[in-house]
Amino acid sequence: MRRKIYCESLHYLQKIAPQHSLLRHKAELFLRQYILNKIEIPYVEMFVTTRCNLRCKYCSNLIPYLTVKEDERFEDVTEDLRLLLEKVDCIYRLKIHGGEVFLHPELKSIVEFVDSQPKIKSVRIATNGSIVPSQEVLGCLANSKAVVQISDYSFTQNKREELLKALTANGVKYIFLAGQEWRDMGKIAARKESSYEECSIKRCVSLCDGKIYLCSRTAIIAKLGLCADEGINVGLPRREFAKELKKLYSGKYSSACMMCDGDTERARIIKAGEQIV
Repeated sequence: MRRKIYCESLHYLQKIAPQHSLLRHKAELFLRQYILNKIEIPYVEMFVTTRCNLRCKYCSNLIPYLTVKEDERFEDVTEDLRLLLEKVDCIYRLKIHGGEVFLHPELKSIVEFVDSQPKIKSVRIATNGSIVPSQEVLGCLANSKAVVQISDYSFTQNKREELLKALTANGVKYIFLAGQEWRDMGKIAARKESSYEECSIKRCVSLCDGKIYLCSRTAIIAKLGLCADEGINVGLPRREFAKELKKLYSGKYSSACMMCDGDTERARIIKAGEQIV
C-alpha cells in the first residue's frame, strides 16, 4: 500500500517540479511518507457537476445514467475539500471534473478556493472542448495553478478551436489530448469476476458527495444505488480516515468493480466522445 502511494506520488511530483532531479524527488517522498508518516494522496478527481451538454455513449463517469443532473453548490464543494485537506498532508494532483466543468456557474469561486490551498500541488480542469468559458473565468484560470485538459472529439473541432484561441489569448495553461482513444468498460451489470488488477483507473481516487471512492465510476454506481456505498466519509476523525484510506490503497477492489469491465488492455478501443442518438 505505502509503496503504491509512493510510486504514484513520485509520478506527479516529477511533473510538478521537472527542474529537480529524480533522486531529490525520491528522497523528499521517502522523508515525508516513510520517516515523517505524512498522509498523502497522489491524485484525486473531484466532481463539481453532473450536468453536461453532451451525451457520450461510453462516458467513463456514467453521466448519461443519472436521471438528475446538477451542479454541486460552492459551499458543499469547498466544505468537502476543506474536510479532506484537514485529514491529509498533501494532494499532488487534483482534477476538477463532471459532467462539463465549464457549465458550473460558480467555477471561478471554486478555482480561487482550490488555488488558495497550499496542500494541493497541481490542478487539472477537464473539459470536452465544446464550451468557451466567460472572460471572468478565463482571467481567473490565467492567474491560477490550474491546467485545462481538453478532450479530442472530432465533432467539437470548431468550438474547440475557439476555446484554444481564448485560452491562448488569456494566457491560460492547457493540454490538448490529441488522438485520444477510449476503452469500452461495458454496461453496468454484474460480472463473475473483477478486472481490478488490470484496470488503469484504480489509481483515480474520486471525491463525490463528501466521500472518497476508488474511482469516479464506482462513485456514480454507488450514487445510482446499484452497489454498496463504500465511500470514505471525509468527516471521519483523522486517524480513522487514514485507516480507511490505507484500505482503499491496499488492493482490495470495490463491489462496484464487479459491475464494470475496467479500463484494461483487453478492453475494446472505441471512438472518443461517440454520442447517444
